[in-house]
Amino acid sequence: MSDKIPSREQIQRLINLQGTDAGVFTLAVFSTIEAYLRSVLGSDADEKTSFYKLLMMYRDDYSSKHQKIYKLCREINENQYNTNKVRHQFKALSVEEANSAVHLLYEFAQLENIPNNILIPPLLSSLDSWKSRLSPSETARELERVRARLETISAQNMHMAERVVELEGIKVRYDVIAADLMVKNARFDEEILKNKANKEKIDELRRKKHEAEQEASLARKELQRQLSELADAEEYIASLSRMSTYTRTRYDYEQSLLRLTKEQESIVNMVKFDRDFLIKGSAGTGKSLVLLNTLAKLVKENATSFFNGAKRIRLITFTHSLEKYSRYVADLMNIQHTLEDGIICTSESYINKLLSHFFPGILFTYDIKEGLPQGFLCSGSKSDVSVFTELERFILPNYVTHLEYCNLKIERIGMKKAAGEKERRDIWGGIEEIFNVYESSAARPAAYGIYKIALMLDSGEAVIPDSLCTDFLFIDEAQDLSAAALKILRSTVKESMILAGDNDQSVFQPKFSWKRAGINISGNSRTLNINFRSTNQIHQAAEKYRRLIKGCEKDHRPETFRLGPPVELHENDNAAESLKEILSSVSMFVKTLRYEPENICIIAPKRDFLQKVQLDLAEELSLPSDFVNSPDFDFAQPGIVRLATTQSCKGLDFPVVLFYLDHRARFLEVYDDATADKMNRNMIYTAMTRSVEILHVFMLRECTAAPIIDLKNILKNQLPSYL
Repeated sequence: MSDKIPSREQIQRLINLQGTDAGVFTLAVFSTIEAYLRSVLGSDADEKTSFYKLLMMYRDDYSSKHQKIYKLCREINENQYNTNKVRHQFKALSVEEANSAVHLLYEFAQLENIPNNILIPPLLSSLDSWKSRLSPSETARELERVRARLETISAQNMHMAERVVELEGIKVRYDVIAADLMVKNARFDEEILKNKANKEKIDELRRKKHEAEQEASLARKELQRQLSELADAEEYIASLSRMSTYTRTRYDYEQSLLRLTKEQESIVNMVKFDRDFLIKGSAGTGKSLVLLNTLAKLVKENATSFFNGAKRIRLITFTHSLEKYSRYVADLMNIQHTLEDGIICTSESYINKLLSHFFPGILFTYDIKEGLPQGFLCSGSKSDVSVFTELERFILPNYVTHLEYCNLKIERIGMKKAAGEKERRDIWGGIEEIFNVYESSAARPAAYGIYKIALMLDSGEAVIPDSLCTDFLFIDEAQDLSAAALKILRSTVKESMILAGDNDQSVFQPKFSWKRAGINISGNSRTLNINFRSTNQIHQAAEKYRRLIKGCEKDHRPETFRLGPPVELHENDNAAESLKEILSSVSMFVKTLRYEPENICIIAPKRDFLQKVQLDLAEELSLPSDFVNSPDFDFAQPGIVRLATTQSCKGLDFPVVLFYLDHRARFLEVYDDATADKMNRNMIYTAMTRSVEILHVFMLRECTAAPIIDLKNILKNQLPSYL
């Protein structure tokens, strides 16, 4: 036999076991991994070192080689957890779990280059031997039973996370009592040996030993009683662990980023780059993935041109967090390193280059009132509120001219109040006063600079210099850019622009026409119809909510293919109670279910609430956290809980999402009721659909905002798991 572990003979035994008992086979798979870990760690581990500790030791020592090893170690541990039931309870495991174990072993073998890993692929190729043991429909029914039980338990007690934390605390106290008794008994036995000549002393020591045992027994009985009262929490954790293990190990989401479905591949192949193209689809359908793969296709087809500088290519995003995430995914796909620095950037940084070119020496800011005297426009018939609102929310983003506004009476999409002819003239008079101040100021709003460039391009007064042009421009989350910004971006493109977007996820501005932005995608757009991000439970809740949104796109209904735990609703009387329950949930996922902290994202409308969360995570759970839009945030960094506002989470996804909503709704002070309502609902829909596996929603019991009330009603009466 070879001295390498695993040996050829060990792997051959695995192959021979396949098709027999799924539990025994799965146990053998993880025993193979355990043997390898022990061989690598050597003297750092002894016979008593648990599998979990072996994994953590190995992860900490060797994970620097592969970013993926963190996630892989977690998945191995969670799948292996079920094998303890095989060892101790002779519990049967499903074929699905056996298959999952094989895939985990294969991935581990590939990443870590374990001995004889060339022999692992036959295990994958012979998975068909299991087909006769449990059909997919039987597996689905088993999963559905687990899911239904989970839903029942969570519905009965919405504060289950707190009960789980209580359960874990009692278990710890139980173990402490047992350990303490063991230490005391050892000391008593030692003293008895020392005093074997002193009968009275021995009798006293034995009496004290008996008392300690009786005391411990009573304490254990009380704790057992308390544990019995928490049987629902125990069952909840067991079911949730089982459910999430299925979904996590069968569909490795990160790896799916590197694979295209047939639908996605067909759209990539459809793009010919001779005209603009729009990739549409609801949340989770893979718009960003298709966009990146389309970019990769273009690079492959024109490698020489891009590498020698004959042609230029760029991908821009709306937010810094999505920019970082796109870089992260591009690295996984092995794209970015083949291209020039700055290939992926934000629309802001790209547009700033144009602003600097056309307005040298001008400082651009995001304050619409930058450079204006205090109290400006507070006279006559002009209302500074109405003028500034009109300017910021309608005129500048849509680059509306005097002719369009006052003479052609262009529709004021989304604006709160109607404006007649006189009011329009008065408002425009105020706007012109503001423009005059801008023109004489060394500091101006960036939106005004974009507006000016768009008008100059339309009139022929300006031409984009070649140094600022690109041949192909890819834009992710295009619906969040203003028509004016898209107009000037389109003017920088020599050949074609490829966009990805979903109007139902627009949370920054009302819907506008692509034509207004100078983009012609008529007959050149395709819609993705399969949600491969979220489980069926998350998708169903989100879709039911989306269909309540007036003006949403209802011409297609995306499908899902994965079962998962039910979406849970947690109602509380105030924000402090919600915060406490969020912390309990984090503790449950990290300490009990053993999720890595980086797989958890807490989303809320306001940053100040998340700052409180950040403080309490550090103080009460000793867990670091960071905002996804922080300058130094790194998606590849492990061990850090993610924090995101409902706007900064756009385009991202996380295995676990804890979503907090207060009683307020936004945008009402700016837009008309219908527009504000749609944008609030878009914001909620976007946050819900960030979740891959688990979604918990926290809200106040008393709330007045219709978008939040509707979500509450949906979550209290969810659709069945199958339509």
